[in-house]
Amino acid sequence: MQLFHGTDEEYPAEPGDMVEICAAEVRFPAVIKKLHPKSGEVTVSFEGIDPVLDMIILRKSARVPFSAVQFVERGA
Repeated sequence: MQLFHGTDEEYPAEPGDMVEICAAEVRFPAVIKKLHPKSGEVTVSFEGIDPVLDMIILRKSARVPFSAVQFVERGA
């Protein structure tokens, strides 16, 4: 599976990568936890990224389509 950052280069998706989940006009910061290549989905976590976001979002993780993920930066 590949994540694309704009139109520059291809980055292989890895657990720990920082991404944004794009839902309509809203973007949520998240971290990739697990890849699901057969279904074309990724499990992401919202926990520990932003204290305000931790209070707003009740679910701390979600499984989302790979097409809704935009690469932000490589994980540690």
